[in-house]
Amino acid sequence: MRVLLVDDNPDDRVLIRRELTRHFPTFDVRDIRAELDLRQALQEPVDLVVTDFELRWSNGIEVLERVKGRFPECPVVMFTGTGTQEIAVAAMKAGLDDYVIKAAAHFVRLPAAVEGVLGRAAARARGRRRQHHLDDMLSTLGVGIFRADPTGRLREANGALLAFLGATSLSQAQALDLGSLMAAAQAGPAGAAVRVQAHDGREVELRVVGGAVEEPSGALAIEGVARLAREG
Repeated sequence: MRVLLVDDNPDDRVLIRRELTRHFPTFDVRDIRAELDLRQALQEPVDLVVTDFELRWSNGIEVLERVKGRFPECPVVMFTGTGTQEIAVAAMKAGLDDYVIKAAAHFVRLPAAVEGVLGRAAARARGRRRQHHLDDMLSTLGVGIFRADPTGRLREANGALLAFLGATSLSQAQALDLGSLMAAAQAGPAGAAVRVQAHDGREVELRVVGGAVEEPSGALAIEGVARLAREG
């Protein structure tokens, strides 16, 4: 497992490395001491990042954003003695997976935090694999599924829905007027039939059932399933 240790303090790096390798002997820990180190390290997949907040060349939130921008599912733990509650909250909003205060008494907490974030990352990966399998099954059965943001902009669509819409990519489907599709998805448990102009010029009639769901951030999203009723 490839791990990046982002910290300016050589003594702290030694202590952190010792705790990590003692509990996780298979970890390949790479020290990140400068911006160039981080840039080079992010050229290859990373399994875990442990970062301080206050760095001479950056800060922990910027490191977090760079890691998540390159590898969104990579867990990041901030282990710092210079952060504040406000920094911790801002980091969590930016996608931080855990936050541990860097103090002599807390070094032993770091392995538990790492084990926790890796376990959650593995659970998310299993969930994505199950979801992809389900999407494939539904596509085979001719059932389209989709997810949109609160404004109705399509975020996700399986192969069946793209085929209904005459689209070969999500970006093509996003260019269509799908207002009626989104309205039908929020029409209640009975659903509704709607006619949609497909990307290839056809007019298709879809039977849609869906609803609004709350995301972890608290915002609402639109989810639905669709079957082809008629095309013309």
